[in-house]
Amino acid sequence: MTKTTELGQETVENILKRLRRIEGQVRGLQKMVAEGRPCDEVLTQMTATKKAMEAAATLILHEFLNVCAAEVSEGKVDPKKPEEIATMLKKFI
Repeated sequence: MTKTTELGQETVENILKRLRRIEGQVRGLQKMVAEGRPCDEVLTQMTATKKAMEAAATLILHEFLNVCAAEVSEGKVDPKKPEEIATMLKKFI
């Protein structure tokens, strides 16, 4: 299984930055609910948080596929790689 450390330092830092931002959004959501904010405001923020999670997942998937493509082009084809890709795509969809 491909590890996130194989994605490159810049990509890992980008993912971590996104996740920290999402963490802040979730804390904001908790505060909004505790304060009794209107449901439409909470749902709008939840939608933004969901989209941010999807963007982070897309970045990970994109980089994962780049790593796989590089391995194939270098002739390092692991027989389990197609199954790994299928499993990753199934989780994403």
